[in-house]
Amino acid sequence: MQTILILLGVWILINVLFVVIMIPPRKPRTPDPGPTGTLATVPINQNGYPFEEPEKLLLRHVVISIAMGAFFSLTPPLMEAIESIKRFLRKRRT
Repeated sequence: MQTILILLGVWILINVLFVVIMIPPRKPRTPDPGPTGTLATVPINQNGYPFEEPEKLLLRHVVISIAMGAFFSLTPPLMEAIESIKRFLRKRRT
């Protein structure tokens, strides 16, 4: 039962981490003054290549990678510390 609760807690923490950090804030939509029912014209760049631009390094990706690395590397020592505290409290009660 404890293992299931730990896995459920890890799953919830990871989901919260992605929802809070990865999803950009919603921007209010501006009303479109153009006519409705027609397609908008888009200029086509004939000389462009879609993969020319280098990917941007976003701060949120750095934060997520550091947080997940710290979480997964610190989980075993934290679980061991919890178990040792439980053993200490059991010894103290008897």
